[in-house]
Amino acid sequence: METSLGLALLGLVGLTGLLIARFCWTRSRGRTQDFPPFFFGLWLVSTVVWNTYFASFHIPGLFDVSIERILFFGMICSCFMRRDRNRIELRTGHSIEIWILIFLLICILSMSLNGFDAINPVYPKPWFLFFASYVVPFVAFLYAKYYLHDERSIRFVMKTFFALGVYLCLTAFFERARLNFLVFPAYILNPNIPLHLDRARGPFLNAAFNGLGMTIGFAAGIYLLSRSRGGSRLFMLLLLGLFFPGIFLTYTRSSYLGFLLVLAMLLFAYRTRVSKWKLTPIILSLAAIFMVANSGKLFSSERSAGGIGQLKEVEIRFQLINRSIHLFETHPFLGVGLAHFSVAESSPDVSQDPQHNHLIGLGVELGILGLSCYLVILILIFKRLYALAEDPRNDTVERANQIILLCTAFSINLLTNVFIEPSYCMFINVNTFVFAGIIDRFYSQPDLLDGPSA
Repeated sequence: METSLGLALLGLVGLTGLLIARFCWTRSRGRTQDFPPFFFGLWLVSTVVWNTYFASFHIPGLFDVSIERILFFGMICSCFMRRDRNRIELRTGHSIEIWILIFLLICILSMSLNGFDAINPVYPKPWFLFFASYVVPFVAFLYAKYYLHDERSIRFVMKTFFALGVYLCLTAFFERARLNFLVFPAYILNPNIPLHLDRARGPFLNAAFNGLGMTIGFAAGIYLLSRSRGGSRLFMLLLLGLFFPGIFLTYTRSSYLGFLLVLAMLLFAYRTRVSKWKLTPIILSLAAIFMVANSGKLFSSERSAGGIGQLKEVEIRFQLINRSIHLFETHPFLGVGLAHFSVAESSPDVSQDPQHNHLIGLGVELGILGLSCYLVILILIFKRLYALAEDPRNDTVERANQIILLCTAFSINLLTNVFIEPSYCMFINVNTFVFAGIIDRFYSQPDLLDGPSA
């Protein structure tokens, strides 16, 4: 009886939400912001904050319903509610979409051969990782490519990433300053989930994911800064300053490396209307002096001082790589099965560490077939970036900087995935393919790089 009432209530809430969405979207027609991009931004926020840890409703025999999943369904519905179909350009290159479809079919084949359910209950089910790590991010790619139809929509998504980054930085400070009443959501401080509890782990419950979310927010802020003026530009500069202590408080080397990549891009590649040749040696000298003066702390094994010298986790990663080589040699073509790395050639009752490198993990779990297909997708995205950079029409400060920042944001995700396994965090996979979709959109419609004047 209670289950039936719960389902009825859930259906009523969903129907009411869709009716409200329809009403808001109808009223927003003719305004400066389309409703579907707004719903998309709201869903991006929900993948970080309003997940199953925050609140969920269990449907027996099926899955848990959370705010994030309801918003995902609502986002899909908002796409079908659009009447202005002529604004959605479908006659563009579809090579990435074709390879995505092939990759998904390989994943389904792998699960058909090795099982859709988890062998060890402590690990997520393969079908769940399939949807959360690949299906949903690929849907985000399609949305970014076909529904972010103008520069204003793209900037709205960038504002969402920037706002998320600021929130993560503030939350990191509240965590480490023990201002528990300001930490939201409260599950961030849950002692029953001990992983990275000694660092700023944020709503991801993982310091590395938290640092990557901040770095993406920082890159999005720089993207927005180019068209900010006056007081809003000053305010954004102040907010960008929050990212330096925020990322440090993660005490995670992959976060430091990704953030340094963005700073190096700003120093050496980002174009400005004034010469940087005098500024560059000053910044490098100050950075060198800071590193030398604090080398004892930064290269120590203490996380609170930076933790660069902590080698235990590095040793674990080398052990995982050796195990991966063995498994790959044993199952080279189709791999050991999606999400089966931790239980392959091991007792089902013995839990093993998951792989901490995405591409190596793909090679082990999906074999040469799956890894090659995924690499083709990445290569096609970089080919589009290269084509945009080589186009003489894009050889202006504004256009070139947008391409540089998109390339940097996409590359940061790939760099971080060398050190962590992103399959367990939906936002990391989603934001990667959102940037991929925006890149593909600019490739098919480069005039969008001109902004509102287009």
